[in-house]
Amino acid sequence: YYSRRQASTSEYFTGGGHMHPTLIGISLFATLLSTISYLSVPGEAIGKGPVWMLNMLAFPVIYLIVGYVIIPVYMRRRVTSAYELLEAKLGLGIRLLGAFMFIILRLVWMALLVYLAAAAMTVMMGVNASWIPVITLCTGLVAVIYTSLGGIRAVVITDTFQTLLMLGGAWLVIGIVTYTLGGFGWFPTTWQPQWDEQPLFSFDPGVRLSVIGSLLASITWVVCTAAADQTAIQRFMATKDADAARKSYKTQFIVNAVVVSTLWVTGFALMG
Repeated sequence: YYSRRQASTSEYFTGGGHMHPTLIGISLFATLLSTISYLSVPGEAIGKGPVWMLNMLAFPVIYLIVGYVIIPVYMRRRVTSAYELLEAKLGLGIRLLGAFMFIILRLVWMALLVYLAAAAMTVMMGVNASWIPVITLCTGLVAVIYTSLGGIRAVVITDTFQTLLMLGGAWLVIGIVTYTLGGFGWFPTTWQPQWDEQPLFSFDPGVRLSVIGSLLASITWVVCTAAADQTAIQRFMATKDADAARKSYKTQFIVNAVVVSTLWVTGFALMG
C-alpha cells in the first residue's frame, strides 16, 4: 500500500516530514526495544531482582537533554541522515566513517536479535535448533521486503502493530499465570534468595548493579542513541517541527514505561 505512495526520497525516508508524532513515538520505541530486551527483561526480574527497573527514574532527565538540547539542533537543519552534520563540520570522510560505523553496529545488532527470535520460536513450535537458519531467513526476508518497498511509513505502521502484539503477549502471560494460580499470590513481597545484592551505590567492581549505576548507564546510553543513531534521527525528521519531535519522544517514554513495566511483572509472574 505505501510503496505505491512513494514519490520522493523525502517521502521514502522521512514520510515528507509530516507524520503523526504519536505513531513516530511508538515506532521509535518498537525499534529500540528488540527481541533481546523482550526476552531479557523478564529474565532480569526473575534472576537478578528489580533494581534495574529504577532506571526509569532517569527518563525526565533524558527527556530534557534530548528534547531541548539535541532535537532543536537536528530540526533546524532538517537532515535526512544524522551524519550530514558530521560532513558539514568535519568533512566527507568523517561522515562516511560515522555512517559506516552505524551500519556495522546495526547489522550485528539485527543479526543477534533475529537469531534470538528464531531460537525462541523453535522452542514455541517444538522443533529442533536446525530450523533456526530457516526461521531467520524467512523473518529477514519479510522485514527487508516490507521495509524496502514501503519506506518509513510502512515501518512506522508495522512498528505500531508490533508494539501492540508485544504488550498483548505479556498481558496474556500475566493473565494465564494469575488464572492458573487462582490470584496474584505469585507477586513477590520479599527479596528473593537468587536476587543480587543491589546497593544504592558502590565502587566495588564486583557489584553487578547499583541504583546510581543504573541511572547513569540509562542516561548515557539513551542520550547517545537519540543524539547519534540514524534510527532515532530519522524518526525525528519524520515530524513537522521540534515540538512535534518532542511529543514523539515523550510518547516513546510513555510506551516504554508501560511495556517495560509489564515485562517486569511478567517476569515476576513466571517466577511465581
